[in-house]
Amino acid sequence: MKRSLLALIVITLLIIPVTGLNSPASSRDRITMILIPLKPPSTMYKNFLPLKRYLERNLNVSIDIKVAKDSNEIIKHLETGEADIAFLCPTLYCISYNRVPIVPLVKLSIDGSSGYRSLLLVREDSHVKKTADLLDGTFVYGRYQCPESGLLPRVMLKRVGISEENLFESVKLGSDESALISVMARMFDATGVSEMAARPYMGNGLRALRYSYSIPQYLFVARASLGKDFIQKLKQTMLTINGLEDPKSVVGSIETGVDGLSEAEDRDYDIVRILIKNMPGEKDIILKEKKGVRFVVEPVFFEPDLFKRLNPLITHLSKKTGLAFQLLIPENVEDFIDMQNKGEGAIFLQNPHLYTKMTESNRVRAVASIAETGSPEGRMGIIITNSSGRIKTPKDLADKKIGITSFSSDDGYLSQKDLLLKEGVPLDSLSFIKLKTYENVIMKVYRGSVDAGFVSLSALWSMEQDIDMNKITILAKTHPLPEWIIGIKSGTDARLADMVIKALSQFHDRTDFEIKVLKN
Repeated sequence: MKRSLLALIVITLLIIPVTGLNSPASSRDRITMILIPLKPPSTMYKNFLPLKRYLERNLNVSIDIKVAKDSNEIIKHLETGEADIAFLCPTLYCISYNRVPIVPLVKLSIDGSSGYRSLLLVREDSHVKKTADLLDGTFVYGRYQCPESGLLPRVMLKRVGISEENLFESVKLGSDESALISVMARMFDATGVSEMAARPYMGNGLRALRYSYSIPQYLFVARASLGKDFIQKLKQTMLTINGLEDPKSVVGSIETGVDGLSEAEDRDYDIVRILIKNMPGEKDIILKEKKGVRFVVEPVFFEPDLFKRLNPLITHLSKKTGLAFQLLIPENVEDFIDMQNKGEGAIFLQNPHLYTKMTESNRVRAVASIAETGSPEGRMGIIITNSSGRIKTPKDLADKKIGITSFSSDDGYLSQKDLLLKEGVPLDSLSFIKLKTYENVIMKVYRGSVDAGFVSLSALWSMEQDIDMNKITILAKTHPLPEWIIGIKSGTDARLADMVIKALSQFHDRTDFEIKVLKN
């Protein structure tokens, strides 16, 4: 009898479905939402409680809220299945996406916007007028692990050649409010926080020095193991909040100004991946699309600037063709040339000189050009010097150190070289230093590390917010130059080429450049 009872229990246990951590959500009645620790746990729980209750009612599941101790705990819980949904900052999302199969659901909308910026702030009476003035200064970080207070300020500083090494002092306090107050109290020269955090202090002791790129808001993600059906139902349920009479009653307590949610896509966060990649010591977390169409760009501008400018075009191409286009920016011009020679890309954007070299070996064929519309003088190269120096004419450059982007750049070396030859300046007397990007060249001239620099006119004006333009002298200008060329790799499928050309002809989303499709 005992044996029969024991056997019955064992059989019953075997046939009853067990709800495990990795079971599809459709067979579970309880899931866990883990939150990035932005505030004390009790506050976080309270702020997310209305959303929890709304989802429970509409999904017919129970949701447990857990506030993580740190970012690593969130990733660990997603990996082990101890968490099913997570609320993440953009940087943590990009890191997690590489380690855990997760699906982006929705991102916050704050004051009607699904993106946000940070800004550098100084005291209203500070001697610091431009970003470059912070060299050898003191800087205080607030919530350093969050992009708005850590990553974005660091990128703004890097653009002008400032890092932890050439700040006199940098401190991480862990609180934006503490960082702002410490700048007001004259303990530090500057800090960087989100626009929202800065708003109460603007005009009340602090002023904006520089605004950052816009990046997408914090977002919710789900583990892929929840199953496509449940994930889609979860996403749609979260989006229905926007249709409520008062969406803030559900999501308004998450953060000040939250007024809704918008659909999140992984490609939205590529700008964040680019920013992370450009920080010293950070690993490149850009995912290489195996089936994507690679759009490769000659790397002469600061990578985040180039990405921000061209990403709308990449998005446009993806939507119009239905294919996944990927913007790739090689480390240097040599790598760019190597990628063309090896055919490691479908589309290449480059200066006319480089394009001509590629056509000699029948690597690419031109399909369009990009014309700058922001400058009345058109695209041209310039020679710049520091205004405090003794260089007054091109002939004074003999025996001097010259910063350039590369020997293949038409507006960063070749056109200036031709100009000097006409002026009778012996090129073999010059010492050329390759600095990769226009911004690097400009900053080296600005700080006197090189005697002069060859850059494009548009690149110099892009630095207007960061440097005192009175400290730079334009020594000479080249003649206007032909526009950059968009070329398609020779041998590319004719259908793909036609789709790309048609999509390029329909692109009108920028005011600073115009695409002109070339006639065959």
